[in-house]
Amino acid sequence: MGRFEIELAQFTKVVVDAETEEEAKDLAAIMDGEEIAEHDTHEYNIWNIRELI
Repeated sequence: MGRFEIELAQFTKVVVDAETEEEAKDLAAIMDGEEIAEHDTHEYNIWNIRELI
């Protein structure tokens, strides 16, 4: 039996109202974990798998 390291990635999409893309980036930069968690679906994608030797 082998050992494998599995890298999981989670991507969360958040919708913000902003006048410009720059304003949207600024808003995203100051979002706290609680605000982001409101949009968190807890769904993960397998990003990478490698066998450990």
